[in-house]
Amino acid sequence: MATTIKIKTKIKIKISMKLHHIAIWTFRLEELKDFYVRFLGGTSNEKYINPKKGFESYFISFGEGPSLELMSRTDVQNTPIEENRLGLTHLAFTFPNREEVLRFTEQMRSEGYTIAGEPRTSGDGYFESVVLDLDGNRIECVCPPQADEPQDDCSFETERLLIRPFRENDAETFFACCQNPNLGNNAGWAPHKSIEESREILQNVFIGQEDIWAITLKDTRQLIGSIGIVPDPKRENPQVRMLGYWLDEAHWGKGYMTEAVQAVLNYGFNELQLSLITANCYPHNKRSQQVLERNGFICEGVLHQAELTYNGNIYDHLCYYLPNICRPASEDYDEILQVWEDSVRHTHHFLTEEHIQFYKPLVRNHYLSAVELYIIRNTNGKIVAFMGLSDELIEMLFVSPGEQGKGYGRRLLEYAIRRKQMNKVDVNEQNDKALGFYLRMGFRIIGRDETDGMGKPYPILHLQLPEAENGNK
Repeated sequence: MATTIKIKTKIKIKISMKLHHIAIWTFRLEELKDFYVRFLGGTSNEKYINPKKGFESYFISFGEGPSLELMSRTDVQNTPIEENRLGLTHLAFTFPNREEVLRFTEQMRSEGYTIAGEPRTSGDGYFESVVLDLDGNRIECVCPPQADEPQDDCSFETERLLIRPFRENDAETFFACCQNPNLGNNAGWAPHKSIEESREILQNVFIGQEDIWAITLKDTRQLIGSIGIVPDPKRENPQVRMLGYWLDEAHWGKGYMTEAVQAVLNYGFNELQLSLITANCYPHNKRSQQVLERNGFICEGVLHQAELTYNGNIYDHLCYYLPNICRPASEDYDEILQVWEDSVRHTHHFLTEEHIQFYKPLVRNHYLSAVELYIIRNTNGKIVAFMGLSDELIEMLFVSPGEQGKGYGRRLLEYAIRRKQMNKVDVNEQNDKALGFYLRMGFRIIGRDETDGMGKPYPILHLQLPEAENGNK
């Protein structure tokens, strides 16, 4: 006896699909065809015409990728194109590198087209901008992350800037900046006449030079200036360096150079352990004077007839210097106490007058002598910031209210971290400004006390750097 068993088998067939084209309606068929051919490198076929339906179209091809069909018909409705809506939202075109995205974006801007999205680096590493075509369609200009693209060999990173060594492919942007006579006349060199001249100067003066960097925008990686800290030819002390910088005119007045200078000052004092940083500028260069004074530099005088420029002018030099963080003498304690009181009244609004008067003699007579003090003086020699360290803790850090925002607090804190190996700090919970500063500097909250050290009802937060916390586990 035999039994037959029937087996049913499902066979799955995988069909490989390929996107062939995308179609959009337009009332300006010829103009839109010219836009995609002229600016985006497309190739158009012969126009198709269907007179019965009043329909016309072009197919625009872009190499091996999908084509774009541009269509026109008299009865098509004109509705606005919004970025955040269901359905097709944009067309994306790839570019070989960031520079081409920047070049194309600026070309579109100069031709009068709307830039709906300025060049930026997306969260997943794509460099992109958005341009609107004649009908308002969003054209995304994209440079994908590339393995062979030069890496951001960044020396310093600030809130808005990446400061890195110069590269050979900086030449075009370098020339675009340095051909401006307003830049060269403030810095003491002739405006560049050709990109070949810029390439030669870039190679001989900037590329490969120790402690001379390019300033670039963090969002776009665009080169906007330079900064360096080099031996001062007028001083024989090897622990003295001279600061120099220039910035593209389009980016003046935005605080970029102040931001870059603060990063380089921290490097000079904390990494190179310099005793003094100097800087010179022309008396007519008011912007440079403001940058130096904003960063605490002290004007020590005028060096008369200091320089014969390329065009035959003889200019004086305003000479500035900035000393490193130093230790105070006991005679400085009253001045330090005034900084403490002014800062407390400015930031510790939760303290009553009674409590300020309670702590004041304790600070003057006990706390200052119990810690390792460090101070910073301003252009007038006045103490404007101080810090106190114990064996394992940053016990105090105060900056005069009128001197805040000049990087003094950051300099003191980085000195404590890098030079004194400090990684812990306590802060009043109600002092939002100080807490935000320490969190931005990388500290994390690891504990909390309901009262301060004197039992007063002011909660204390204990903060520590994460790497130190991990090392203690």
